[in-house]
Amino acid sequence: MPEWLGIAIAFIYGTVVGSFLNVCIWRMPREESIIRPGSHCPACNTLLRGWDLIPLLSFLLYRRKCRYCGAPISWRYFLVELTTGVYFGLVWYRFGGLIDFLTYALFGAALIAVFFIDLEHYIIPDELSLFGIIIGIVHDGIGLAIGTRHPYWVPLPWARTRLPMPQSIIGAVACGGIFVGIAIFSYYLFKKEGMGGGDIKLAAAIGAVLGLWSALVSFFIAVALGSIIGLVLILAGRKTRRDYVPFGPMMVIGALVAIFFGEQIWTSYLSYIGLANIGGFLYP
Repeated sequence: MPEWLGIAIAFIYGTVVGSFLNVCIWRMPREESIIRPGSHCPACNTLLRGWDLIPLLSFLLYRRKCRYCGAPISWRYFLVELTTGVYFGLVWYRFGGLIDFLTYALFGAALIAVFFIDLEHYIIPDELSLFGIIIGIVHDGIGLAIGTRHPYWVPLPWARTRLPMPQSIIGAVACGGIFVGIAIFSYYLFKKEGMGGGDIKLAAAIGAVLGLWSALVSFFIAVALGSIIGLVLILAGRKTRRDYVPFGPMMVIGALVAIFFGEQIWTSYLSYIGLANIGGFLYP
């Protein structure tokens, strides 16, 4: 199949998934089922039909209004569908293989939902983080079975042996543990919550899918981006130092960058500090 055709098909599938993500973004914070009832206008509750739900096109054809009651439709619906479509196309271009494509496409879709939910409601649904952890473990399991991935051999000093551990498990436990440590440290030092439970679980999901080292790259990007945005908001008078700024969207951006460039960034960093020779150990 020509590469351009694969990218085009991935884009189309991505817009369809993006349409479903809009349902998740609206319903999950409200603790509503994402399955039933079917898609409907939140203003007039009219059940939408197939031609009302064509990704991207329906939004433009009906001029961002419900065709039944005329209620305006947020640009967020179009943006989510377009972003997910473009992301799926980029994932196919970058990875190509079906297993890697499904892994990073589905995880990225969950991240996109997290971005908009946390940005608007300041929560990260546990279901999305658990979905990411499952994706990471399944991807690891398939890779171990077909020989495309290898475990870390973790030394057990008391037993004088080493235990094989999947990257996903190590990544989830280590990254979740790092964020738990930050939360505890922040609470006792500043007497306030430094990391929410949703951030901790999302960190575990990122570690499960990306592995420990690429996940660390994503966290560095998230912290840097969060610091810059927070400073800009404070200087602009939009926020004060005591105001809460959701960290989930920063984690999502960092993870999406790390999906494509995490390994390259980490190995470049190791080379810069003179530890390039251990790159093979860090990426089994």
